[in-house]
Amino acid sequence: MELQSEIYQNRRQLKLSQADLAERMGVSEATINQWEQGEKYPTVENLIDLSNIFEITLDQLIRGTEQTVHNKEMTQQHLNGWDFLARYWWLIFAVGGFLFWILSRFS
Repeated sequence: MELQSEIYQNRRQLKLSQADLAERMGVSEATINQWEQGEKYPTVENLIDLSNIFEITLDQLIRGTEQTVHNKEMTQQHLNGWDFLARYWWLIFAVGGFLFWILSRFS
């Protein structure tokens, strides 16, 4: 989803008019309209204010909520046994060294 759609959808979800959002942000109603039409883009400070008002992250505001959900699904993949060993191979040496120390201590 594009930035202007995110601004529009989040504003509507909070049941705010363009005038209400403009008042909260300290900009004109025409500015909000231009953002939602894609004629102008908000400054970084305005994006931060929008994300605070909408109670979403900047990533959600700029990239859209569908993109964020997709990224979360991608990062929650489980490791299979070989991937786990490839990532944590050093644990074998640590556990093996500890076991060797324990066995040599009590034998």
